[in-house]
Amino acid sequence: MLFTPPIDLLVKQAGCRYAVAVIVGARAKDLGNKIPAMLNGSANLAIDYAANELLRGDIIGVQSK
Repeated sequence: MLFTPPIDLLVKQAGCRYAVAVIVGARAKDLGNKIPAMLNGSANLAIDYAANELLRGDIIGVQSK
C-alpha cells in the first residue's frame, strides 16, 4: 500500500488517479527490468521509487490536447 508520497500530491502532479496508476506502474515495471539489483527483488520498492520520481517531476505523463 502506498503511503509516501500521499496520493493527493501525486494526483495533483499527474492530473487524475488513473494517470497516477498508469505512470507509476509503467515506470516501476521499467525500473524492475533495468535495475533489478537496486530493488532487491521487491516490487514495492520499485513502486515507491517511481511514485517519488513522479512527485519530484522527474517523470511525466502524456498531456491530452
